[in-house]
Amino acid sequence: MTCQESAGRPHLTVAVDASTYARWTLQWADADRPLTGDETLYLRAERTGTLTPNLYLVEREGRRVPVNLARYGLKEGRSEVRIPLREFKDDQGKTLAFDQITGVQIVFEWADMAGELTLESLRFDSVWEEPVAPSAQAQELAEGLQMPEGFAVAPVADNLLQMTQIEFTPEGEMLVSLQGGRVWWYVDDDGDGQYDRRRLYAAGFTEIVGLLYDPEDGAVWIGGRGQLYRTADSDGNGVADERSLRIDGLPWGRHQNNGLTWNPDPDPFSGEPGHHWIYFGLGSTDDLVVGGELNATILRFPRDGQGQADLEVVSRGVRNAYDVVWAPVPVDLDNPDGETRWQLFASENGPDFNDAPDEVNHIRWGHHYGFPEQFGPVEDGVDGDPYSGPVYPVTAHASADGLAYITNPAWPPAYRTLYVSLFGEVFSPEPVGHIVERVTLHPETTAGGTTYRGEPSDFIVGLNRPLPLAVAPSGDLIVGDYATGVIYQVYYAGE
Repeated sequence: MTCQESAGRPHLTVAVDASTYARWTLQWADADRPLTGDETLYLRAERTGTLTPNLYLVEREGRRVPVNLARYGLKEGRSEVRIPLREFKDDQGKTLAFDQITGVQIVFEWADMAGELTLESLRFDSVWEEPVAPSAQAQELAEGLQMPEGFAVAPVADNLLQMTQIEFTPEGEMLVSLQGGRVWWYVDDDGDGQYDRRRLYAAGFTEIVGLLYDPEDGAVWIGGRGQLYRTADSDGNGVADERSLRIDGLPWGRHQNNGLTWNPDPDPFSGEPGHHWIYFGLGSTDDLVVGGELNATILRFPRDGQGQADLEVVSRGVRNAYDVVWAPVPVDLDNPDGETRWQLFASENGPDFNDAPDEVNHIRWGHHYGFPEQFGPVEDGVDGDPYSGPVYPVTAHASADGLAYITNPAWPPAYRTLYVSLFGEVFSPEPVGHIVERVTLHPETTAGGTTYRGEPSDFIVGLNRPLPLAVAPSGDLIVGDYATGVIYQVYYAGE
């Protein structure tokens, strides 16, 4: 390797084989402002040839952790590469001691490669922010969706592959979590209803499947892999600089803790005012094995809770509830503008290797929804003794996941109801799902009390892998497609 410098820009010419390596190092003295871990490394470079280097961050005592630059976007020609510091992890998943970082290395290793690399800029940004607008491809995908007459759809955002949850602030800003551990925060600067920019709020989580904004204090709760964090931006720069681990060590395996939601005010089960309880599902540890006492349950956790001891079990027998939603269901379902009462619903993924159905359940305190003994409907005369049946059995292997309840008065009365995303088959050879269903609810008196049964119908057809659902500040339905990375807003345009 040779290194020449022009106008302060190192220019590297490299030729190595799999048995040799070449390394470029940038070292600095102790900084007046050490890194915190909330920064993003920014690299602008021009590459030719077959170079696929690793970039290492190096601690003062010599420990170093790499990332592969190609994975983060280094390609032929000029590239801009951004890497959140919390995504630098060793083989055990441990991050660096960020305040001890004193060097960067670019290493060409473990493969035959040759070419040139010019380093035009390398810095640590306190905020990763970028302009956004839905692409032409996102618009084309939206135009390919089919919905009932009178409904229309528009792309809201894209470039969000493997999104898992969508949240809104009272001001209409949007938060989106990605399975790989990032949370993006979208802002509409000019109030025209279109998001103009996004910033990386948080990164470095092993997996995120639970996301919840706190309208009382602006905190963001993040869950997954047996953990629940409360994060906050204390210095006002838009990036989470506080991370409080509130729950750790929840038993997980095949499934984990999933979507989060606040209680209505007051809590319908116990009466506490304000946002007091966080409700979520904790799945079973295996396909047909519950796991521990807390698995296959709907749980709730107080906002000031610390640890598993503060959890309460709401219901059992729910194999894997990806999402939970509190819904203001009309007392008289024929009068959607009349009195409402809060009802809790949960989606449930059925077994992977038999044909038992997925479910949508009406969650009632203390009820058992059957897993692993009972799947699908239960006769009204024995509902709740010992097992409670679902609102409706979802097609086996369709993967019932996201939930949303629409009350928008601009929508026709028949469409102010519950919606469910069907992600689609994972283990089944037959394609099922890939749609959003509308569920028409009917009250039902059973031995276990009054509950709901539902009739599903196709609402959105043509999606790839629909997963998170949400309700926009406008009251419209928001749908995220895990596979295409596009978020859509569905609205009623009129007949």
